[in-house]
Amino acid sequence: MLLHLMLGAQAFLTLFVMPDDKISREGIKPNTRGTMESMEPIGDDLTAMMRRYTAYNHWANQQLADWLRTAAEEDLDREIESSFSSLKETVLHIWSAEYLWLQIVKDESAENNPAKHFKGSKEDLLKGWLQASENFSKHLKSMSLADLQAKRPNSRGDGYTVIADMIHHCMNHSTYHRGQLITMGRQAGLDSPPRTDFIYYIGLSGE
Repeated sequence: MLLHLMLGAQAFLTLFVMPDDKISREGIKPNTRGTMESMEPIGDDLTAMMRRYTAYNHWANQQLADWLRTAAEEDLDREIESSFSSLKETVLHIWSAEYLWLQIVKDESAENNPAKHFKGSKEDLLKGWLQASENFSKHLKSMSLADLQAKRPNSRGDGYTVIADMIHHCMNHSTYHRGQLITMGRQAGLDSPPRTDFIYYIGLSGE
């Protein structure tokens, strides 16, 4: 019985979940290694897991930034219905959140969030966003297990949250909004969006 269930699950993954040639025919852009950081070894160490995830987040943001560089300035500001009203506003939201959460992790002021009053060009926008995710990934390299298990006051002001959970939340938040960028980008006329799934990142790393 167990064997039948396992075989059934494998068949489901093959037919409906796992990537196939159809994805390429639908205009999905092949992944590139870009400026991928070296991968942390697989293990049950929380520090390794968090470092891998923040490095992945930086890489995935790079893929989206490269794709958005193909858009015209007016396409970034085009009004599209989603959580935020345009590609630009969505990027600013991801950038702002990554900056904010890193400042909380570092126990530093987030008062001068550069995404809050941004007025620069498309390239300035994408560079600022990538700098925020790179800073996050770099900071994780200096954090110990004890650092990750420490706590910070939560946003409600009625308790504390483990730092590792804050980081995990921030990375998941970025993944959620990257998905919106793909949908919004297609509506703005961009084609061949990049693959940014974690499993593709692992495959590109050679593990």
